[in-house]
Amino acid sequence: MQLTTILRLASGLAAAALTQATPLIPRLSLLPTAEITFHGAADAQYTLTVPLTGSPIYTYNPLSISSISSPSINIATNCVLSTPDYPPALVAGAPGTWILGPPQTVISLSCSISGNSRRYLPPPPPPPAASILIEFQGADPDQGAFYSVVVPLDGTVVQTDNALSVSTLVAGFDALAANCVFGYADGEAALARVAVDRWAVGPPQGIIEVSCRA
Repeated sequence: MQLTTILRLASGLAAAALTQATPLIPRLSLLPTAEITFHGAADAQYTLTVPLTGSPIYTYNPLSISSISSPSINIATNCVLSTPDYPPALVAGAPGTWILGPPQTVISLSCSISGNSRRYLPPPPPPPAASILIEFQGADPDQGAFYSVVVPLDGTVVQTDNALSVSTLVAGFDALAANCVFGYADGEAALARVAVDRWAVGPPQGIIEVSCRA
C-alpha cells in the first residue's frame, strides 16, 4: 500500500515538473486576421483571410478588381496594395467597401492594425514559374488603356473579363505566339512580334480568354 502511494506521488510530481518545464507555444490561430473580399465584374469575387501583421499575402488570382470590402478593417488606412499597373486609388463606398480605381488585378496586399499611413509594397516578385503575366494594351496605354492577367502554364483557360480592344501584347514569355491560345471577340487575329517582349494583334480587338502551356 505504501509502495503504491509512493509511486502515485512520484508520478504526480513528474507530471507537474513536465508541465512547468514545457514552454507554452502560441497558437497561430490567435494571430489577428481580417476577412477581405475582392469584387470584380458580374458578381465575380474571392475572399482571403489576411493576417494583420504587415506580411504580404499574394492573391494568385487574375480577376480584375473594382472594389474591396471587409467587415472588420479599414482597408484604405490599414492595408497596402500591389498591382501590375500603377498604384490604385481607394474611394470609400458603402460601409466596409472601397472602390478601386482603375479596376485592375491585385497581386498582393498586406494589412496591419498599427494604423500607419498608406504606402505601397515594393515591386512584387515575378509570378511563380508555373505562370506568366501578360499585359493587354489598347490604343493608348499611357492613358490607362491596358490591363494585366496572370496565366498559368498548364493550359488552364483564363477569362480576361475586359472589353478593351487590344492592339499589343506584352509578356516576358518568348513562346507567347506559339504556346498561347487567345479567344478573340471578332474572330481570328494574327500575332506579329514587334519587340523582344511585344506582339502586335491584328486586327485589334477584344480578347475574351487565353490559355498557355510551357
